[in-house]
Amino acid sequence: MKIKINEIESYRSPESCMINFDDRIEKIPLIGGNTVQDYGHISSGDSITVSALFSWDNAAAIYSLWESRTLVNFTDESGAIWQDVRLVLRSYKYFPRFKDYVLLDFEVWRV
Repeated sequence: MKIKINEIESYRSPESCMINFDDRIEKIPLIGGNTVQDYGHISSGDSITVSALFSWDNAAAIYSLWESRTLVNFTDESGAIWQDVRLVLRSYKYFPRFKDYVLLDFEVWRV
């Protein structure tokens, strides 16, 4: 299934999509052992890392959303909607033989 940023749809299913949990746990080394400091899972810190193909026009619209720092709705492949999330563009790549499309690498933050 395709993904959506607001109503902007990807060309096809993402190349990769990974959910990153904000798990606030830390192992603290001690002399003679270890202890754990655990603040739990903070769901508002979860993020999604995505690599997906978009048309140049759609990529330009996504760029505008990012540049203006607009909060967006992100619909993942399963159809789940993440509302009012921050979009963070990381990079893009185009292919000379397919000049009408661009591969965007971005993150979606639940902050």
